[in-house]
Amino acid sequence: MATSDVAHGRVVLAAVIGGRSIRALDYAWRFLTPDHFTDKSQRVLFELLRRYADQTSGGIMTRDALDDLLRDQKPGSVQMYGEAYDAIAALAVPDLYGFKHSVSQLRELAAARGTEVALAQGLEIARHGVRTGRGDEELRGHADARAYVMEELAAVEQAAGGEDTPEGNVMTEGDDILAAYAQAKELRRTGKTPGIEFGLPGLDAYLGGLGNGEMALVAADTAAGKSSLCVQVAWYNAIECGKNVVIFTTEQLRRALQGKIVARHSRHPKFGLPRGLNDADIRYGRLEPEEERALAAVLDDLKTCGDYGVLNVVQMPEVATVSAMAARYAVVRRQYRPDLVIADYLQLFTPDHSRRESNMREDQSGVIKSAARWCAACDDGRGVPLISPWQVNDTGVTYRKQHGRYDLNHLSETRESGRTPGMVLGLLNPDDDMSGGRSVAMEVQVMKNRAGPGGRRFPITADYATSHFSDRDDNDTGLNDMLGPE
Repeated sequence: MATSDVAHGRVVLAAVIGGRSIRALDYAWRFLTPDHFTDKSQRVLFELLRRYADQTSGGIMTRDALDDLLRDQKPGSVQMYGEAYDAIAALAVPDLYGFKHSVSQLRELAAARGTEVALAQGLEIARHGVRTGRGDEELRGHADARAYVMEELAAVEQAAGGEDTPEGNVMTEGDDILAAYAQAKELRRTGKTPGIEFGLPGLDAYLGGLGNGEMALVAADTAAGKSSLCVQVAWYNAIECGKNVVIFTTEQLRRALQGKIVARHSRHPKFGLPRGLNDADIRYGRLEPEEERALAAVLDDLKTCGDYGVLNVVQMPEVATVSAMAARYAVVRRQYRPDLVIADYLQLFTPDHSRRESNMREDQSGVIKSAARWCAACDDGRGVPLISPWQVNDTGVTYRKQHGRYDLNHLSETRESGRTPGMVLGLLNPDDDMSGGRSVAMEVQVMKNRAGPGGRRFPITADYATSHFSDRDDNDTGLNDMLGPE
């Protein structure tokens, strides 16, 4: 039994018993079940507190009421629970933050225990097989093990509080607002923005950054550079801004993304490689001797530089769901707090489904909505920015060739891909690139920007070999001056 579990349990129960607070009990009961308490006495007391409150229309169980409820139990049990009640009632009533923190911690600790149990059971299924107790049904092999673990992790994530939202009286939170403002002002003074940037100065100045809990989609045709731009965003925020980034990848293998990130880092001015190291040359072992020495320097810099943030790449299983991503995020969150999540990409995610209601399935619009709710609600309501590539449909490809831009209804699969995200950017790639992908003249179209202005297009240059995107000085066309908002 973990000491921290017991300590947090005491704080929660003290707020109810010592503070005689039905509001504290209601709050705790919203997020906790008796099973969240590892100490048997605490578990029973929590259950009895709720039962008593239901029977008395909101009263808090007194010591005498506890004795009455336990009058038919063994004397030893009555004494044990009575002593536990008295010890908790004698504690100082915790402040609001301490109480809510302990509620959150109990859920996180339960999630960690649930994850360990799920993984152990999955291993048993893969190795020996496990009977489910439903007739002759048996789970056996890697496919059954994977499906079982993913469903259990989804349940763990729900128990851990992925849908939480914080609460508080805005009238008394002026200090918090001033502190957030001062932090944002200091970031701008040093040339940074409070939100997530794309590493394209013209576009970033226009957008103002992607904030916590906001979702952005990068829409384009096949092979237009959607995932490469996401690599640029991840690298820029981790390396240039010192922020923590986690990428959940379904389309590409983790090793492939590692190579792309290393190739992008090789374009850093400190290495003196204007064209960087070609990702394909790294992957297939085609580097020249001097490039191999440069690769060693790039990798050493990533290992030893203390100014960089974390850039974590998580390989998702073939059957990936938003709940599974949220569960993996909860594990990552116990190591460090991510400032940005990239899902590469949500369009390949499988809709969540319930084991108990297997006939009810969400379509792809449910994936988008679930992802938007999760990124807004995770981290106890603080949220995290979420970026994902998204494919355009055939009509959109034809429309781009004719009109030079996309509309929101050109996003494939579901209309929710244009409605739900707060930001949608379109990559407008040319059909006649003669650079072999090393210097592609293209544009970024701000298709939607709920938090600010939209409609403009920004000329950029892309190098797919190093996932490097930069502003392009397009004096010949003067696109921004002529077009303005659409």
